[in-house]
Amino acid sequence: TMGCAASTAAEPVSPIDSIERYTKPESIWAALASGHVALIRMNWLIKHAKAAGVLPRRQDLPQDAFFTLKQLKRMYAKNYTESPSRLLPIIAISFCWDTPAHPDPTGKQLKTVAATLEMEKKKYKEYGLYGYSEMAVFWDWLSMHQKDPALFDASETPEAKPEGPERAAFIEDLKAKRKFFGGEQYELSRPVEEKESFNVALKETMDLWYAHQLTSLYMLTKLPEGSQRTTGYDESGWTTYERCSGELIKKSAHSPWGGSKWQLVLDLGADDMISPRRWPTDSDGFVQRIESKKFTNGSDKDAVAALYRKTITNVLSGVHELDFRKMTPPTVQDAKELGRCLNLCENLNSLNLNEVGLNDEACAVLFSTLTNEAHLERI
Repeated sequence: TMGCAASTAAEPVSPIDSIERYTKPESIWAALASGHVALIRMNWLIKHAKAAGVLPRRQDLPQDAFFTLKQLKRMYAKNYTESPSRLLPIIAISFCWDTPAHPDPTGKQLKTVAATLEMEKKKYKEYGLYGYSEMAVFWDWLSMHQKDPALFDASETPEAKPEGPERAAFIEDLKAKRKFFGGEQYELSRPVEEKESFNVALKETMDLWYAHQLTSLYMLTKLPEGSQRTTGYDESGWTTYERCSGELIKKSAHSPWGGSKWQLVLDLGADDMISPRRWPTDSDGFVQRIESKKFTNGSDKDAVAALYRKTITNVLSGVHELDFRKMTPPTVQDAKELGRCLNLCENLNSLNLNEVGLNDEACAVLFSTLTNEAHLERI
């Protein structure tokens, strides 16, 4: 069952000029038109959670769970406004898989997301003619073609191997495709065309859902109660990518340059659901950061590093405004990485550093890091 397109053929996503890839909706429409990603109805998720349901993988979802691209574009056009913060009705979920075979076997993470959706949906629709009564959700388990969890072999994972040479050798076998995470039967449970579709979605669209300036982001920074998982959100590799990407260029609800109509980044593990935004990490800093992070599939680290390099290069080359107003004072390392990020900005008109407590040392490091490649008209 497919939502946004009927074909699973792994055709590439249409290229979009990087200058507009993360600021205009056309890149989102192109990603959905390919059929490699499907978005899920907010109200279906709420209903499923109330029925104490556990989420099936994308291939097993009912048709009424999906948004079609036509429906999404029609809803977006109907809510047209001249406001510069014309947000997309799309929410990306950033979370840790609770088990390697199924991300949420108890349904607890679904309940957390659904409760937040039910609370926040009043904000999404409260702007008169310009509100949304429905939202589209990107959630990897539901949005991309997945393997059959019933065929997962826990003995064929890095964690099942003794620490030391045997585990290291297994990870190398994973990278070389001599072994498969979860076993060969698990690997083969997803047909070739679905695997190809998954890979295109991963390599060509994953950056969009988190980094796009007009999408919202829900971060499940706390593991569900009773989880046996030992690695938390901040220690995990993929969620580090998702958060770093999601915090790059999203506007705050109080931005002087046309703020968003609702809080675009929510931390569902925080009491007030607002987690302090972190200073941007450049690609070299990101590689250092994920060196200590945990990846369920040991072969993912290099892929995530490459994906972040692509994301930050494309995002910052096209952005016109960066707003860091009222953020926590940057450390010297923060300032150094910010400078390296600004060197990627080819079209930046405005950089807002008001009320961030930038001290002399951090300021000196920031400006000493800038090169002639940085394009900046106003601070």
